[in-house]
Amino acid sequence: MAATRRDFLLGASAATAAMAGSKAAFAQAWTPTRDVEFVIPFGVGGGSDLMARVIGKVIVEEKLIPTPLVLNNRPGGGGAVGIGYVSASRKKDPHTLILVNGTTQITPILTPNAKTLSEVQPVMNFMLDDFLLFVKGDSPHKTIQDFVKDTQSRPDKSVNFGTGGTTDVMAITVFSRAIGKEINPVNFNSGGEALTALLGGHVDGVIGNPLEFMGHLQSGAVRALTVFRDDRFPAFPDVPTAKEAGINTPKFQMWRGVALPKDVDPAALEYWQGVMQKVAESATMKKYIADNVATEAPIIGKDFEAFIAEQEKLYRDLLGKAV
Repeated sequence: MAATRRDFLLGASAATAAMAGSKAAFAQAWTPTRDVEFVIPFGVGGGSDLMARVIGKVIVEEKLIPTPLVLNNRPGGGGAVGIGYVSASRKKDPHTLILVNGTTQITPILTPNAKTLSEVQPVMNFMLDDFLLFVKGDSPHKTIQDFVKDTQSRPDKSVNFGTGGTTDVMAITVFSRAIGKEINPVNFNSGGEALTALLGGHVDGVIGNPLEFMGHLQSGAVRALTVFRDDRFPAFPDVPTAKEAGINTPKFQMWRGVALPKDVDPAALEYWQGVMQKVAESATMKKYIADNVATEAPIIGKDFEAFIAEQEKLYRDLLGKAV
């Protein structure tokens, strides 16, 4: 974690001095008094890790808190390891943030004993991220029709897809059902690791979010064959939707936000909601979302909790799991 601390550790004295001129900062009923730990329940290099580092960058560079911020990757179990860590050792601690997303919500649906979002307090959602099906740049499959035809001609589970989490697994499940052929998911700790496996020729394809693949997509190292949304991306006008290609898949997106440990002081929750609103409004975050072909979706407080409940129903419906 030394590199993380170098990148994202802000000296408390310097930050406090910078905040001294702001009366609003001192009007808060609660502010951090020691290091803030930002837990990322996924491996380095995936979409969740990348977004967390942008959030950290904004907090540090815009001096939104008066104490150091330390990023802590706790990958494993589709987010369950990180949430389990927070629920076990950071109870009610307002100096702890955790990244949450659709994966941390789907994992306990598929694995009932896994820690769930009920263990944390949602603060704010930042964005919605669509899914594309990627193959290696030199793949013989030039179109999604080519890929589907080849997959359907092979035995079930003989086509391997890399996954960076349970949301990716669910996207694969949705695609598998639509084409009537079982695909074998090969699980990794992050989308970055799944991408590495694709580039190395160890898997046949990956269904993932644009933000994890943009650089390699632009360089031609990977090729996008289809997108699971209702219309084409303006940024990728040549990539057809699955429905255009005759594949009846529902619109499926990844939400990405931040939470606190459960039962934190309400004043601390209000403080962090204010901080995250400033992050969402920052030019850095807006540029990041735009550059990675995602959709701005700032949802906060009770609205975020209601949104999560709606997503729970959607995920359970898609998976055939009763609420």
